[in-house]
Amino acid sequence: MNFYERLRGICKENGTSVTNMLSRLGIATGSTGNWKRGSLPNGDILIKIADYLNTSIDYILLGEYRSDLTKDEKKLIELYRFTPERAKYKVLCDMEDIVNEEIKKFSAE
Repeated sequence: MNFYERLRGICKENGTSVTNMLSRLGIATGSTGNWKRGSLPNGDILIKIADYLNTSIDYILLGEYRSDLTKDEKKLIELYRFTPERAKYKVLCDMEDIVNEEIKKFSAE
């Protein structure tokens, strides 16, 4: 899958089209022909597109998120994202309490 195909899919997931998104961002739509043939937009345009679509440049370019997070850290983020809004504050407070307790135990040793 090339950049343009991936971009088109991400736009569709966000309920828009590439042309509509570019128009909203004030970016000329003439470049899409080059993108279809394998060219890539410059960095400034990639940043605007990723920001508008609420995704990362890595995902738009490669179809995957690159991260230095461990598997457990990714799992925590995933669980937090699926937590109902009303419970997120409690989760954060509980997590902070757990961390503080462990710090106290460690410093007491």
